[in-house]
Amino acid sequence: MKSLLWYLVTYPLLVILMISLTGASSATIHDAAGYLETARALAPNPFSVFANPSPSFIDQGYPFLLAVLSHIVPLENITFYQVVNYLFWALSSLYVYKSLVSLKIPHSKFYGLLMLYSPLFLSFSAKLYSEPMSALGVSLLIWGVVSGGVVALALGTFLLVTVKSLFFPGVVLLALYYLYKRKRAIFVGTSAGLLISLPIVLSSYQGSRSLYNRAIQVSKTNQTYAQILSCSPYYISYPLGLALLPSYQGVCHQNDPTSSMPGYESNPYVMAEELRNNGFSNQDWIKMILANPLKYLLVMLVSLDNFLLFEGLYPTIITILPPLLMLPLFLLTRIILSLYLWYKVLGTGNISLRLLLPFFYLFFTVAHFQVEPRYIYPLIPYIYFLAGLRHNKVKL
Repeated sequence: MKSLLWYLVTYPLLVILMISLTGASSATIHDAAGYLETARALAPNPFSVFANPSPSFIDQGYPFLLAVLSHIVPLENITFYQVVNYLFWALSSLYVYKSLVSLKIPHSKFYGLLMLYSPLFLSFSAKLYSEPMSALGVSLLIWGVVSGGVVALALGTFLLVTVKSLFFPGVVLLALYYLYKRKRAIFVGTSAGLLISLPIVLSSYQGSRSLYNRAIQVSKTNQTYAQILSCSPYYISYPLGLALLPSYQGVCHQNDPTSSMPGYESNPYVMAEELRNNGFSNQDWIKMILANPLKYLLVMLVSLDNFLLFEGLYPTIITILPPLLMLPLFLLTRIILSLYLWYKVLGTGNISLRLLLPFFYLFFTVAHFQVEPRYIYPLIPYIYFLAGLRHNKVKL
């Protein structure tokens, strides 16, 4: 473990570089702005989240924790919270490394360092999103399962499901599995984390964003097959989609398309807004799926782009490069590293289907939403962990 420290000399310098390139303004746009806005509203009394959950965010946990921390360091100190995000990722890499070492996996140091210097999280953690915290939760869960540590399991469960309530049912299933396997420490640790996080998770479930996201995704069944497939490169990279298929810009543009974009009328956000104005409900969602089951399955499968090609430079950081260099660099890092890791996960040893269940759970859960690359980020530590395993010799 001590020898690993000699390999970390450049890491603080890279963190400083990424923070300086991102800046405070870029770190707090899009969803990060919503997190901060909610955290500021909660700051006077963070525990008011239980009585008055905000409908704007489906997950209240990250704004709640930011509001708690704001009593120590004001939210205006963006650099502090950026550094905390990098600390979460560094600790996440450490616990994956510790887990591999504990299992006596060859080349554990290589996978620990590869994860620590992940281009994705080096270029992403400077933004105030919740993924570095949820990734730490997953790494602590891995370490807890490997070591049997109740505290690690409870803390990992709390961090993961508090900031990503989507995983709450999945961790419940994990706890029940280890109860069935009579591994009492793992069951007790995960159950404790679930109970502690339950009030915040319940406040998150009261938001209305989930239904709106389902309206966005199911509205794609009103698109043609060509439109659905053509949006695939846009999901990998918006500049890539625009370069390859500019006539589908309006169809595939996420968030706020303008009426001047070609295909604007078929944009899922535009169609979803019309559905919502007509009183869209869960029953309407099910009816639309049953009316076009094959097309909806295609919509779900196209979402796999963001799962298969997850690693690589985060798009916003490479806007500092000339456009002719930006796209190739983005694509190369994403394709080479992602496929390498999946090859190590799937192509080495006799992998157990049981070890892949978290990915199946994630896909069948989030594929009903407008899928963004960030949905798989919490599981990236698990991918690095599996890449280092020799599946035919390790049982978990």
